[in-house]
Order: sequence, then structure tokens, then C-alpha cells
Amino acid sequence: MKPRKSGTRHTLIFYRSTMDRVLSLSVLLGIVLLGLLVWRNWQGSGQEHTGGDIWLRAGVLVSFGMSLFAFFSRWMAYVQAHQDHLSIVTPFLHLNISYRRIRSIHPSLLQQIFSKDSAKWSETSFLEPFYGKTAIVVETRGYPMDPKLLKLFFPRFMFSPRNPGFVLLLPDWMKFSTEIDTLHGNWLQSQRMKK
Repeated sequence: MKPRKSGTRHTLIFYRSTMDRVLSLSVLLGIVLLGLLVWRNWQGSGQEHTGGDIWLRAGVLVSFGMSLFAFFSRWMAYVQAHQDHLSIVTPFLHLNISYRRIRSIHPSLLQQIFSKDSAKWSETSFLEPFYGKTAIVVETRGYPMDPKLLKLFFPRFMFSPRNPGFVLLLPDWMKFSTEIDTLHGNWLQSQRMKK
């Protein structure tokens, strides 16, 4: 039997949840700005458009553009195990982590990673729906690129708070765990055979 070259794509729940929040806020902002624009035009009917109207129109377009982006991008972020690396993909970043860089891969309950006691109110409100779920923690020997840059593309709860690494909350963590254990194990075996 031929060994598998790649696992399936698993949706990143933290990324999707973050985009859901961006979607809600941008739609709300767009509606408020649109309401202000309609109110200004109704109040000043027959008058010339002012510079403020242009900024309001731009704000409405940007808000609804952001809403469209958030709506479509929430399903575009995923993690996938391959023969020699792990891919974490978002609309603007395709991050490949070599298995050489990975120290350990293990499941953990989310509340053990991000404790309710040490979390701020805003953090708890984001994490609350996910407490009780199991995440896969991928501990690494450093990040493949500057962590400050990575934090522009990934929600902060995707970063392990204790050691360099990633917290992957997935719809089917057991399936992903099996795939990465198999592919990572095959890679380790091939490395031993080369020695």
C-alpha cells in the first residue's frame, strides 16, 4: 500500500470565529454609516453634497467590503499535514512548518491551555464557547518567521502561551491527530533510515 502524501484540510475554528466577529462588527458599522448617510441626505435634501458625505460613502463601502471578505475568508483558513511538513493556511499567509522544527504534538483541553482564572473578560467571552473542547498543541523549536508578523495573520489564541507553538482547535481533532501522527511518524522513520 502506498503511503499517504497529505492529510485532509481541517478548518481552523479560532480563525473562523474571529472572522465571524469581524463580519458582525463590519455589518453593524456599515448599517450605522449608511443610516447616517441617509439621514444627512434627508436633512439636507436639495443641497450640494459635502466632503462629509464622501467620507460616509467611503466608510459604507469599506465596511461592506470588509464584511464580504470576512464572510468568505472564514472558510478559507485550514491546517493540513503533509509528508514532511505541516501547513497552516489563511487567505494572506501559507505557512509551512517543517517536521524538523516540531518538538511535540499532543491534544489538550482548551481550559488547560487558556485558564479561565488568568484570562481577561474579553478573552473569556471569546473562549467560553470552546471550553470543554480538545485542541491539538504543536510545540515548535521557534517560529518559522517573526512571531510579531505571524500575529498579524493568526488570532492570538492560535499561539501557545507557554512555549513556541500553535494551538489548533479543529472540528475533528481526532482525525487530524491520526493523520499527523501517521505522516510525522513516517517522516521520522525515513529520517532514521537515512542515517
